[in-house]
Amino acid sequence: MPKKMYDFKWEVGTYFIEKKDFTDAMHTYSFQNGKNLNFVKNDKKRVSMKCVGVGGKCTWYAYCAYMFAINTWQLRTIIDIHTYSKDFNLKLMNSKWLSKHMEKTVRENPHMNVIDMREKVSRKWNIGTSRNMADRAKVMTAQNVESSCKEQFKRIYDYAHELLRTNPGSTVKIKVEEVHGELIFRRFYTCLKACKDSFTSCRPFIGLDGCFLKSKYGGELLKAIGRDDNEQILPIAYAVCKTREN
Repeated sequence: MPKKMYDFKWEVGTYFIEKKDFTDAMHTYSFQNGKNLNFVKNDKKRVSMKCVGVGGKCTWYAYCAYMFAINTWQLRTIIDIHTYSKDFNLKLMNSKWLSKHMEKTVRENPHMNVIDMREKVSRKWNIGTSRNMADRAKVMTAQNVESSCKEQFKRIYDYAHELLRTNPGSTVKIKVEEVHGELIFRRFYTCLKACKDSFTSCRPFIGLDGCFLKSKYGGELLKAIGRDDNEQILPIAYAVCKTREN
């Protein structure tokens, strides 16, 4: 199914690998088109949905069933006609769906508050969300982002070995400390072999630069840079470490 479903036209016979694929497509269709869809039946064998706009008088209807012979789901019935334009309050909107589609925004702006989130949802999909729903979605999104960062820190040694495998001759150093039985990341240093070889033909100059990492765990990114014969900046090595305040 396409990611953008504005004015999408459904066709009888469309296959879905899992029931979740069908329900996710219905959620996206509902929110992007402002159609107030609701589940009529939802079990292990069938899913039917009806548009409840204009007091339930809208004729739109969809029925999807599981096909045992081919082990997949198929759209069996569709009445793809709406008798109204758009609805602002949609029944399918929930905090789980909202947290999934707002994760990228919250990752880029961890300090986004609930009011900003509601305004962004209103601008992007032209639908309304309650304060409680937006608050739950923000908490769920923050938990997902934090869990994602933790999982990435667990694979820091895999990243180091991959650098050494794909760049033989490179230098990679990792520093961790054991605190209460857990390994805590402290420092990471990398100097790629290609950067080492390139620096031999550069001007005898090394500059230092750094910036703070704007994430929950903080830290600082430090870089050593050189200048080649064309006055271009060449990265020599980089490191990630904790800040002085920590």
